[in-house]
Amino acid sequence: MTKLVDLPPSTRNKGNTSPIKTKTHIYKRKNRWGVVWSDTPVSGKRRNIIDEKLGSRIISEFNNGYSSLQLEKKYKIDNDTILRFVKSKIPKDRFDKIEKKMINQYKQSN
Repeated sequence: MTKLVDLPPSTRNKGNTSPIKTKTHIYKRKNRWGVVWSDTPVSGKRRNIIDEKLGSRIISEFNNGYSSLQLEKKYKIDNDTILRFVKSKIPKDRFDKIEKKMINQYKQSN
């Protein structure tokens, strides 16, 4: 097990924080302890996992009957993330009517 001090610094969200908003610290960040202000905006892949091009492919394949488990394996994106994305883009009544290909999730070949 490595110590936190032994790890290299993160390349994401570099910057300084301040407990109060100043002229240079204008970007709001929240965590479980409260609000701090940063001098760099929030960035990273975590915010935009599914972009517009990939999203349209996922929606079309989901409409054609692919299950979220098959899409998870194909695009290497978490099943919950795919379902959350699809449910936000497709109305609930149409989502329930889509005939999904049934696969046994316990007997998938790796």
